[in-house]
Amino acid sequence: MTDHPEALAPELGLDAAQSRLDNLITPIQQMEDWPLHLCHGAILGQDMVSPINVPPSDTAAVDGYAFRHADLIANLEHAPDHAPDHALPISGKAHAGHPLAHAFIAKTAIYITTGTPMPVAADPAHSPDTIAMQEHCKLTEKNGKTWVILPNAIKPNMNFRPAGENIRSGETALTKGTYLGSAEIGLAAAIGQHTLSCMRRLRIGILSNGEELHDITTASSSSASSNPNEAREHQHAEGHIYDTNRPMLNSLVQNDGHIVHDGGIIADDPDQLTAAMIKLTEACDAVIVTGGSSGGSEDFARAAITAAGGRIDFAGINIKPGRPFAAGMIDQTPIFCIPGNPVAVFVTYRLLVAPALRRLGGGKPNPPLRFPVTCGFDAKHKSGRTDFIRVTLTRQTPAKTDHELPVAMPHGRFGAGVLTSVTGADGLLEISDNHGDVKKGDICPFIPF
Repeated sequence: MTDHPEALAPELGLDAAQSRLDNLITPIQQMEDWPLHLCHGAILGQDMVSPINVPPSDTAAVDGYAFRHADLIANLEHAPDHAPDHALPISGKAHAGHPLAHAFIAKTAIYITTGTPMPVAADPAHSPDTIAMQEHCKLTEKNGKTWVILPNAIKPNMNFRPAGENIRSGETALTKGTYLGSAEIGLAAAIGQHTLSCMRRLRIGILSNGEELHDITTASSSSASSNPNEAREHQHAEGHIYDTNRPMLNSLVQNDGHIVHDGGIIADDPDQLTAAMIKLTEACDAVIVTGGSSGGSEDFARAAITAAGGRIDFAGINIKPGRPFAAGMIDQTPIFCIPGNPVAVFVTYRLLVAPALRRLGGGKPNPPLRFPVTCGFDAKHKSGRTDFIRVTLTRQTPAKTDHELPVAMPHGRFGAGVLTSVTGADGLLEISDNHGDVKKGDICPFIPF
């Protein structure tokens, strides 16, 4: 147990902090069965094996005329006058949901629409294996029959999807630990899964610490007025600011598929904060505390962890914003202490807390996507610290560079408390700890929101 947070080891780099969080977290094991339509944001609890082929049979990939390539007529004796070598009489139609009413007749063609199963002949060896696209074909009449004129260059086995092209019966469609987004839910539906075994959704406690915070969720009608002057007067009169962090974290946490337990705002009182942490750890799988983590004389979050019988695993990371970030445990419940500045909350949640919660919930690792962009601006940078600058991307090429990469431009004003630098931004420009001052034309990693 650590009694004096300020005596902890020196600040970690981002990668080291992420590694420490991985070691701190033990994934939950409990699973629940959920109806498919409620599974968005959940983590799949076991491999999902397909019981069927998708598609279940050979299926038309275009609107056109299906035929057996070997049946293309090579002489004109039975073909219409002046027809090219390739022509076949049409013997029926097949539409999605309305298959051919009889067995396919060899040496003929049928009209078929996209998504329709390919018809089968009485002798399966004589079933159609090729489709000519409708727009490439012409029709002609002779002897009371309609003939389709087929392109000379058509090749066998064209324009149909073979059975099991997407997934074969017995194949693992999704693996345990997969985050279930829209595409994954669509895939589960395609193989007939109406319920899924998912990891239990995490219960995440959230609380804000700060004497100056005003709870917007319980604001009076006057303080919540649409009149900005009234709202400003309310804040200034009481010396309060609205608590931005809990509503923002509530949205971030729910968007990741977790259940929020709102611990409210705790004033700058060590005993109250300790009691609130204990209460949340008893009800939740993890707790996020904003404010009170910088180690100053009025910052109580780290001390509350130890007072509650917990331990601090690390405190302080070499990033901006978010340097005072700390993590620890009370009993077996992870505690994330995030500095109170709103931008720091947003950035550290995305980079540190969200991946840790995914691991806690049994999900696969999902490191943030990074790709190179060109800096379109100059900025000072402190060596030894990784900075994350909120930026927008453009296609304008800045002077002094020939790189054909998106160009990153700073969005809004700098500062860990300037939330408008996040709203409307495309993502974060990562300035690594060994990078000097930022120069226009530098190539740096970009992390999209």
